[in-house]
Amino acid sequence: MASLLSAGIGYAFTTSYSALEVAAPMQAAGAIALCALMLIVGRNPFRRYQRPMWALIGRLAGGNAVVAVVYPFAARRLNLGTVAAVVVLGYLSVGFRRIWRLRATAWGFKHLCGRVLVLGGIVMLNWPLEGEIVGLLCALVSAGCVWNTITVLGKMKKHGLEDQGAAIANLLSAPLLFGAVFLLRGGDWVSWDLFSAAGLAGLLALMLPVLLTNAALRRISELDVGVMQSLSTPVHAMVALAGAALGWLASDQRLTFFPGWVAILLVAGAVFGVSSLKEPSGDVLHARTQHSGD
Repeated sequence: MASLLSAGIGYAFTTSYSALEVAAPMQAAGAIALCALMLIVGRNPFRRYQRPMWALIGRLAGGNAVVAVVYPFAARRLNLGTVAAVVVLGYLSVGFRRIWRLRATAWGFKHLCGRVLVLGGIVMLNWPLEGEIVGLLCALVSAGCVWNTITVLGKMKKHGLEDQGAAIANLLSAPLLFGAVFLLRGGDWVSWDLFSAAGLAGLLALMLPVLLTNAALRRISELDVGVMQSLSTPVHAMVALAGAALGWLASDQRLTFFPGWVAILLVAGAVFGVSSLKEPSGDVLHARTQHSGD
C-alpha cells in the first residue's frame, strides 16, 4: 500500500507537464537514486550479469521506458483514478495462466468472476469515451507494461538480483528517453521547474515503488503482489481528489460519484475479494486433475 500511495503522488506531479518531456528526467532521477542506494547498501548493480539476467534487464528497461511516457500521457487525458483502474488489468494478468488452468476449481472460478467485475468497473469509468480513446489506449499499454514489470521482477528474484536488475534496467532506459525527447523537441523543453518536479516524481513513482514491490515479492507470490497492486485504483483516485481539492491538480482529475467512485469501489471490492481467496491445496488439485483425466 505504501508503494501504491507513493506512485500515485509521484505521477500526480507529472500531470502538468508534457508526458514525453517529463518522462526522461523522471526516469533518470529514479534510476540514479536507486543505483546510489544499492551501492550504499552493498548491492552493486554494476556487476557482471549472466545472459539470462541481461535478457530480463533489457526486457524491463524497454517496458519501463514505454510506461514512463504513456502513463503520464494517459493521466493527463483521463485522470489518475481512471488510468489506475485500467492498469489493474495488467496487475491481474500476473499469474493468469495458472488461474485459467484452475478455472474448474472454486478458487479459479471466483478469481475469474472477480476479474469480470473489475472489467465492468473499467467500462463504467470509460463509457462513453468522449474522444479519449487515445488516453484509454495509452492506459492499456501501461497495463501491459506493469504486467511485464511484476513478471520480470519475479524472474529476477529467482537469481537473487531483483534490486540490482531493476536499478540497472531503469538506468539503461533513461538515455533512450532523453534521446527521443531531444530528437523530437530539441533543447527548448529543458527547465529547472520541469526537472525539479520530474526528479521528485522519479523518487516517488520509480525508486520507492521498486524497492517496496521487491520487498513484497520476497515475501509473497507474484500473483498475490499483482492482486494487491490492483488496489492502486482507489489510492490514486484519492490522491487525485485531494490534489484537485487543494488546487494542486486540475479539477478534471476529480471523479464524480457516479459512475466514477461507484466504479472505483466496484474495482476495489472485486480486488479485495480475490485477494482474500485461499488457494486450493495440492491434494485437491491432484484429485481434480485425476477426475479430469477420467
